[in-house]
Amino acid sequence: MRLRPRHVLAALGVSLAGSLIAIAWPAGAGGAEACRAPEIHIYKREGALDLLCGGAVRRTMAATFGGNPVGPKEREGDQRTPEGTYRIASKVKSDRFHRFLGVSYPNEDDRRRAAEKGITKPGGGIGIHGTRAKLAGVARLWTRLASAAGLAGVWGPTDGCIGVANEDVEVLFKAVPVGTKVVIAPARPASRR
Repeated sequence: MRLRPRHVLAALGVSLAGSLIAIAWPAGAGGAEACRAPEIHIYKREGALDLLCGGAVRRTMAATFGGNPVGPKEREGDQRTPEGTYRIASKVKSDRFHRFLGVSYPNEDDRRRAAEKGITKPGGGIGIHGTRAKLAGVARLWTRLASAAGLAGVWGPTDGCIGVANEDVEVLFKAVPVGTKVVIAPARPASRR
């Protein structure tokens, strides 16, 4: 039997559609149970967020960032995601973000760096969040594709926040209390790649 070009294209189209559906399909809620000594570690280049419980990675989630993700946030409106050590400062349910875990940006290091550069408005309102329910599928697809293809470290749809799929932010919302340590790094350490 000889394959015709249209059969090959049809097979490729079905394969691509199946792959996109698999990527966009919601992940299970595993990892939502209680977490002893939680921490969140975020790696911008890899587009990844690790939920650690008792020092061990419980779950890795795809993440996306601001429109200008390379380098630490310096000022309001620069669309960068901060880099440094922070804390979860608040937890809010909302229609716009589904769940929003506020991050304690700017910290003392950020304020010092801004003052040294003459920046009077380092920004704020940074958080880990999902999106509106009607955009959840598209956001999940982008977040996972961007993470898998290495695009999360190049461009993202937030203004500097950490965007994750709605089901992933639900896991975080349940697992971590206010005060949880959040480490945002430009890249995953070589020992954990």
